[in-house]
Amino acid sequence: MSKARTIRFTEQIDALVDEYTNKNGLKLNQLVNIAVKKFISEPNAIELEPVDAKDSEWEAKMKKAFSKHRKAMDELS
Repeated sequence: MSKARTIRFTEQIDALVDEYTNKNGLKLNQLVNIAVKKFISEPNAIELEPVDAKDSEWEAKMKKAFSKHRKAMDELS
């Protein structure tokens, strides 16, 4: 069973949605269903790669970040 919901687009996005639905012969609810299903079912996070702790470039950047944000680091600990 479907459920009625209301969505609001900014003017820029609304124009893009109108153009896309007209070009592809879709209704708004079809487009929203496809987009939401894809957004929820596929990963949406940045995948991080591990860093070698012995890397000198990483060490330098870490020291710079710690010194630049020393006050915030102290407040977190």
